Amino acid sequence: MKKKKLSLIMLMMLCILWLPACQSDETQPPPSEKVSAEKKELMAKHLPVDGFIENVGWLSNSEILTVKDEGGVTSFFIYNLYDGTSKKIYEVNSSYVTASISPDMKKIFIHSSPASYSAQVTIIDETGEVQFQKDVPSYDLTHSWNQFNEDVLLMTSFSEDWSFQVFEINLENKTMDPIEVEQPFVQWQSESSILFQDWSSNELSVSAPLISQNILNNEKEMIVEDSVHFNQFDDSLLSVHSGEDRMPFTYQFIHSNGEIQSEFTVELLSRYSDWLIPYYDMIEKDGRLITFVANEPGSFDTYTGTFSLKSWDTVSGKEKVIFEDLPLEPIQCSPDGGVCLYGNQLEKVIDLKKPNIIQLLKEEGADS
Repeated sequence: MKKKKLSLIMLMMLCILWLPACQSDETQPPPSEKVSAEKKELMAKHLPVDGFIENVGWLSNSEILTVKDEGGVTSFFIYNLYDGTSKKIYEVNSSYVTASISPDMKKIFIHSSPASYSAQVTIIDETGEVQFQKDVPSYDLTHSWNQFNEDVLLMTSFSEDWSFQVFEINLENKTMDPIEVEQPFVQWQSESSILFQDWSSNELSVSAPLISQNILNNEKEMIVEDSVHFNQFDDSLLSVHSGEDRMPFTYQFIHSNGEIQSEFTVELLSRYSDWLIPYYDMIEKDGRLITFVANEPGSFDTYTGTFSLKSWDTVSGKEKVIFEDLPLEPIQCSPDGGVCLYGNQLEKVIDLKKPNIIQLLKEEGADS
């Protein structure tokens, strides 16, 4: 009897020690998302080229918004880069102009043109449900999402003589109200303040003071005395300015408290009336700016050289070369910073980890 008890105790102890091995495959926990993500492979040459207009941008780390022409109707699809699945979420019958995705990747701004000098502004959510729609007399439009309040954005409508009006669109209230701003190209600095370059109307210049304006009381403040280009990110402000002899130029990253976070110097290509700021994108989660840099000095109009793609860590100030010889084309990186859409129609993907470039479009007649 004692021997049986001892055997039973030993058996119980062994089961406790080897419990994971005793579990069946059905009860084993699934692999972590991180491991699964590492095993995923981008599907090359899978997106049909027939009717393809462009890829707009990222809706998640694996999904993008793609635009196609289907017999004169512009259709919007969510396309998964890893399993090749797609889902149609919306379509417009009027002439498609452009689209963009909100910073939180939950809303889509669509600019279409039902007639000459007329624009239709449609804002949908990721399921295709219309959140806002309005026809606007316009020769051209520009807009700026508010990363500090996703229900509010700015839109500027231009007339043929380039006179303009800036509007504030409130998605929660379904309103579009004009606001008084001296310049047409504006960005949000906070939930209630905007940024713009205060260009002189009396003389041609390649730089201007960078001004902050509170849209509630219209109070203004100069942020940067002389800026060639600016962009407000979540945690920092990018301002580009020239040196005393115009070269080199400095990309300066300014913290919200006004302190300089980091800066990088680079030579820019000249143009007829300004300087070329090469395409770039900010990976917000870790403060990395992915940017093109010209490999040779000169004028953009006659430039025959190539560009390097670099990664700038705006927190530590470290720089890394990703590619040394690429054509200059738009780039837009995934939220996790693993890959970037690349190309004039964002029809390619740059894998930043390997690195290599993957073609997304499948030519007509090509094997799957």
